[in-house]
Amino acid sequence: MFARSFGLALFCGLLSAVVPASAVARKYTLNELLEIARTQNPGLRAGDAATHAMQAQVSEAKRNWFPQGDLTSFVAPVPRIECEDANGLANSDQIIRETNCIQTNASPSHGALQYLTNFAGAYSRTDLKLVQPIWDFGKISAGVTAAEAGVVVTTGRQAGARAEIELNVRKAYWGLKLARELRSMLEEGEGYLDSAQKKIEKQLGDGSGGVTVSDKLRLRTVRTEIEVRHLEAKRLEEIARSGLRALLGTESPEDVDVDDEDFEALEVPERPLAYYEEQARLSRPEVRTLDYAVKAKRALADLEHRKLYPDLVLIGQVSFAYAPTIDSPANAFASNPFNGYGGGIAAAMRLPLDFGPKLARGDRTRAEAEEIEGRRQEALGGVGFEVAKAYLELSEAETRLTEVRKGEKAGKAWVAAVSQNFALGLADARDFSDALLQSFKMRTFALQAVYDLNISTATLSRATGTSVP
Repeated sequence: MFARSFGLALFCGLLSAVVPASAVARKYTLNELLEIARTQNPGLRAGDAATHAMQAQVSEAKRNWFPQGDLTSFVAPVPRIECEDANGLANSDQIIRETNCIQTNASPSHGALQYLTNFAGAYSRTDLKLVQPIWDFGKISAGVTAAEAGVVVTTGRQAGARAEIELNVRKAYWGLKLARELRSMLEEGEGYLDSAQKKIEKQLGDGSGGVTVSDKLRLRTVRTEIEVRHLEAKRLEEIARSGLRALLGTESPEDVDVDDEDFEALEVPERPLAYYEEQARLSRPEVRTLDYAVKAKRALADLEHRKLYPDLVLIGQVSFAYAPTIDSPANAFASNPFNGYGGGIAAAMRLPLDFGPKLARGDRTRAEAEEIEGRRQEALGGVGFEVAKAYLELSEAETRLTEVRKGEKAGKAWVAAVSQNFALGLADARDFSDALLQSFKMRTFALQAVYDLNISTATLSRATGTSVP
């Protein structure tokens, strides 16, 4: 019974990867450890990056109201192209050529390839086109709503991950303290055994008293069991410390350790289960996350529906081109892309005609929103179960601790009385070993109850999203 209860007490919460601990470790309080985990845990830092990315997506959605367009500018080699009259003659005066331009020396009859390979100068052109949305039938606002809801979703997920990390830090913290207390208890038991064994050795040596070799072997067996449990407690203490180091991240202090404050039960105010259930509905980050996940999906479905409507925009365009080796005909109807400048503005309507895919995407997004709504209702039931479970475990641990404190007190008094009687020869080794093992058992039950109460408190805080103590 002692071995089983001892193993159960140590097993609870001491689960993490193993990293060697420093021989001389700096001691941190629980609040200090939680702060280190919040800032250095790699998973939480990744979540922060995801939140920043979603916030940037909100900015991207809002900036769709800004004008958008294209700017193109280039330089290219060109041949010499001159205007000619109807007879195919080019005047030496450029103004006269451009005024009486009927054809050019780059016409197909003159062999265009010859002129295209006979480069005589450089040609530059710059075009700027801007499109300013005027009315989009709510597409941009739906996108902004979806992005803003997405920020809340990622923030909620980050808060949930942070709460989970904090719960594990608390488990490692209290688990390490539990292992220490068990080791201290075993060391105290070894002190009692030392005194008893010296007494037996003395009486066996001088033949006094009623002790036998069986008494000596009985105490040796008890010592062996205590030494084995002591080694196990020490090993699990190091595992808990290493797990704490893993939770804090690779950049945390290598000599991390917990403080030497007494291993005591947390004081929890008496509140009904309904209070904690209400707190979970209001404060649990996963509940808020699911609420906004539904909102985001519905906004996206609304966006797909609004894409069936056109966009009303203003389009402005400015262009400038210059090629000094190419004549520019003085004719409003002559197209000359090599020389000139201009611009204009117009109102326009844009409407992609892919109605079929848009309708299908809208149906899919609405179905996904309904799925998330169902998951939300399912999660609310799960959250309620978690709260009730943690609440019942906390209540049971409080009641159990009250009861085992009585047994712990009686066990200590029993060991003290038997030790005194054994020293006076009024008790035998069997009485002493039975009292010692029962005292260990009650002390282990008490330590386990303290650990369970503190972990149940932390679990209830995680389930409700609020600080219970």
